[in-house]
Amino acid sequence: MILRKSLILVACFSAALAARAARAEEPVGCAAFKWSIAEDQTALSAEKRAMVENGGALAYGAATTARLAPLDAIRFPSPPERAPKLGTFAAIVTLPAPPVAGVYRLTLSDAAWVDAIQDGAALKPLAFSGARDCPHVRKTLKFQLSDKPLTLQISGAPAPEIALIVHADEAAPR
Repeated sequence: MILRKSLILVACFSAALAARAARAEEPVGCAAFKWSIAEDQTALSAEKRAMVENGGALAYGAATTARLAPLDAIRFPSPPERAPKLGTFAAIVTLPAPPVAGVYRLTLSDAAWVDAIQDGAALKPLAFSGARDCPHVRKTLKFQLSDKPLTLQISGAPAPEIALIVHADEAAPR
């Protein structure tokens, strides 16, 4: 019995150390992003942003605050690639077909998982970057979009609102 309790204690301690080490490796500050997020940061810091509810539509290039719902209130068309933690928030928002096919960037103000779905298929990000302790920006991803409408499944957010922007990635070749 004592050996079993000791093994459980060691396992819990090891898990706590691993989680702490993973967080310590996470980049910190705005300069830690892999590409410039200055324009996204400016857009997401604006006091007046468009608002969208779960199920609503976004516009390309418009900084928007999405009102999220408790995770258990959302019915995702496709299961999220990463299982969200209980007690977090989620939403499904859509965008029309982009003006031109190409590389688009999605930037979020807070931690969350995003599944991008186009033409019924989940898109894998071409690249992503994230950093803690950067005002108004937590995560940015790049996706290759076709000329079809886009659905974003946001999950695992710690708060009931998140700011986001989706726009053409000017640095990407067309």
